[in-house]
Amino acid sequence: MRKVFLVIAALVLCFVVANNSLRTQEDQKMDAGLQVTEAMLGRSVENRELIDTASTFEVNDRVYLWLKVTGGAAGDSVTVIWKHGEHAYTTMLGIGGSSWRTWAYKTAWDAGDWAVTVADKDGNVLKEMSFKILLPSGK
Repeated sequence: MRKVFLVIAALVLCFVVANNSLRTQEDQKMDAGLQVTEAMLGRSVENRELIDTASTFEVNDRVYLWLKVTGGAAGDSVTVIWKHGEHAYTTMLGIGGSSWRTWAYKTAWDAGDWAVTVADKDGNVLKEMSFKILLPSGK
């Protein structure tokens, strides 16, 4: 009987330690604030999902940035900054909850190296991605 009690006590102790460890990880995630947990570039968004992921596009294509953001609350926002050479274009995206999918797009008007940056309201960079814009095929 004593062995059964010791086994049960050991299992309970293991459960408590594991549970506290998971809570600590969750608390750290919550304390981390706004985070971009997923980011992808592509050619379109349908039903809130990115279609046709890519890192190379042609001039005059729409480049979509799809994001999954966690740690936010209704009323928060992120700033998306599209950069090409000396040019920068800013878009604000509202966040409606702690796990939120959103997207922005930019029509690529010039060939070359581009970048897109996602920042929080304080200007902290949450994500940065680069992509290429090519001249249309056959030109």
